[in-house]
Amino acid sequence: MNNQKFLQVGSVIFKVLAWISVAVGIVSALIIFIGGGTPEAPRVTGFIGLLLGLVYFFIFFMASSVITIILEIREKVDKSA
Repeated sequence: MNNQKFLQVGSVIFKVLAWISVAVGIVSALIIFIGGGTPEAPRVTGFIGLLLGLVYFFIFFMASSVITIILEIREKVDKSA
């Protein structure tokens, strides 16, 4: 597998991980909110889970975007050479 194909696969994997992190954050927050919270897991924990899901989404999506930009730069350099 060449480097360009590897980076394309990596970009897709990071995008999938980004959307999974949002989904897990939303589902965990809903479970805590519907469950009403307990002394061990108060409702604030739901907000923290949601916030972490959004932070991971941002990190993974930005990694995917950086890989895409690197691939576009490489393609333009290869065409001009």
